Amino acid sequence: MKVRVRQIELDRNWRDLMSLCTKEREYRTDSLHPKLLRLITRQIDELAAQMGFSQQQIHSREFRAEKDGGHISRLLIE
Repeated sequence: MKVRVRQIELDRNWRDLMSLCTKEREYRTDSLHPKLLRLITRQIDELAAQMGFSQQQIHSREFRAEKDGGHISRLLIE
């Protein structure tokens, strides 16, 4: 049961991280909402660190993962 809960949490965190990165890119490109952009950037930094990504990956926004059967099976962490 713990493996299933961990899998669901990993999938949810990955979706959240990807969604935040998309919004960050959008706001940077359009130069919209500077305060919201700072909040999103901070959320990405915190979530990525909690997930175990290195500072270099966080800074470069190079997040990668492997999927198995539609679920994230492993984060590719340096």
